[in-house]
Amino acid sequence: MMLDCKRAVTLLIQNKDLISPSKVVSQLLAARNKCDSRYFLHLYLHSLFEMKPHAGRDFHDMQVELYADYDPKMLIPFLRSSQHYTLEKAYDVCVKRDLLREQVFVLGRMGNSKKALAVIINKLGDIEEAVEFVSMQHDDDLWEELVKQCLNKPEMVGVLLEHTVGNLDPLHIVNMVPNGLEIPRLRDRLVKIITDYRTETSLRHGCNDILKADCVNLLVKCFNEAKRGICISNEEEGAQMQRDRSRDSQATERTVITRTVEVKSKTRGDARCCVCFDPLSVQNVSVIAFFCCHAYHMDCLVDSMHTFSSKKEAGVTLREQLSGYGEDEDDDDSDDNHSSVPRLRCILCTTAAG
Repeated sequence: MMLDCKRAVTLLIQNKDLISPSKVVSQLLAARNKCDSRYFLHLYLHSLFEMKPHAGRDFHDMQVELYADYDPKMLIPFLRSSQHYTLEKAYDVCVKRDLLREQVFVLGRMGNSKKALAVIINKLGDIEEAVEFVSMQHDDDLWEELVKQCLNKPEMVGVLLEHTVGNLDPLHIVNMVPNGLEIPRLRDRLVKIITDYRTETSLRHGCNDILKADCVNLLVKCFNEAKRGICISNEEEGAQMQRDRSRDSQATERTVITRTVEVKSKTRGDARCCVCFDPLSVQNVSVIAFFCCHAYHMDCLVDSMHTFSSKKEAGVTLREQLSGYGEDEDDDDSDDNHSSVPRLRCILCTTAAG
């Protein structure tokens, strides 16, 4: 009677709760003399691993050998996915079957990077794969080992010069090359290295200039925003300020962007004025708050500014000082129109800075 192994494997996988993987494996191993049990075992364990990787973890050492015998191209994905096989046993299997890339992977997982690098260079002869392997290890000593193992192979030295830009100084490689060693297309490769280096340097300088300009612009913007105050006004005074601003806007024929925050009720909370130290909600006046977390009653702030900077003699009124809050400081016209009208500033921060 012929057995349809694929349908049998599917049936066993679907009913693995009734027939455990250990029972299936033991019976297949016991039937070794009656059929190709190892191939059936490979199909079963492969399907089991694809459905549930940890279900057959007790048989992963056996599965490494089965993959090497029946499906070598699937061995690398299995080695990467599984954590339940013995590295030494897997390496011995790869050596016996002469599976070079699998040897490199297992040696890398074992931590024997130098031996893995030797396999790539001496047996595979793939310098690009060697560079990729060393780059993934993030080990400076391994770069030195790569250069040393390539010095006796002129073609590999040339390829190494092309692929180490950004990882290793090409001049260091050139200095280590023995005198008299003929490297194919050395001049063309050196020209390419210099060109790539100049391009990389130019890009870095350009990126740095852009980054510095962005930092300066953002700092200026942050400073301009932070030094402004926010007027938290009551209903009556807020309406009066809006009427004053409307008249100023019509006179200058400019659109004013309102930046004040109007509050319809009295200010709540226990915050205090930094001048009179009374709670901000006690007096029925507007409040000026700054981004430095200092807040003042409007009258207290204006009186203090008169005291510190003699604005009272200059005849600057409260309305004139507040008229600039709704305009964009980035506008050149705004600076010209209000250059003679000083803006309100935080007294504590201004005095400390002075």
